[in-house]
Amino acid sequence: MILVLRGKGNYSVDHLGDEVITVPILRPVVDEEAINKLIDACHVSRRIGVVMSAEVIDAIRGKLDLAKCLAVVIGVGPSTCEAVASLFPTIKCILPPQFFSGGVSALLKQECAAGEEVIVIRSKDYAEEASITAPNCRIIEFGLYELMVDDEAIKKAASLLNDASAVVFTSPKVFTVFLSVVGRDPLASKKLVAIGPTTGAAMIRNGLTPLMPTRYTIRDAVETALAQ
Repeated sequence: MILVLRGKGNYSVDHLGDEVITVPILRPVVDEEAINKLIDACHVSRRIGVVMSAEVIDAIRGKLDLAKCLAVVIGVGPSTCEAVASLFPTIKCILPPQFFSGGVSALLKQECAAGEEVIVIRSKDYAEEASITAPNCRIIEFGLYELMVDDEAIKKAASLLNDASAVVFTSPKVFTVFLSVVGRDPLASKKLVAIGPTTGAAMIRNGLTPLMPTRYTIRDAVETALAQ
């Protein structure tokens, strides 16, 4: 059995078969004050922005017409661009060459004009190495939600660990929260897969050696776990 630990709202891999069990161990809690600040900022339209999760789109649903604020967004991955298209079909959502913060930064450096303002909307919870950087443009960042621990889901995930042949972690916070509950030793005996470099770095810092897919999506991470 492959155990996939994720935040709520992420892309589901249930269709890959009975051997995959997904458990959302975090839940997004929206910061209404941050959304109001974003609404104020959107009184001035800008050409380009960055959306770092599908949960961002859920957070602004019914509160802000992002299409009046941005013409183009860089979405961190396919599920994020799908969320943008479902709610704001007139916004052009472009994908980076690699689906993580480093890929977003690389694309933004190409797309952004010198001195151009870029709105970045994301979770408040991210590792320092996941910062979006583009020296040629001015980044204005809004953290719209926090990821809180779902205690019941953590217990469920921990109870499944013994039967899991592999565990897929989909973010640094998902990993560190689960590590704090189960400890390092039970994980060290499992095949571990990190969805991307930032998650992988958090795992390596804690003495674990994860596999990593060549394409940074949950589906590809699960396929990496199944294949190796």
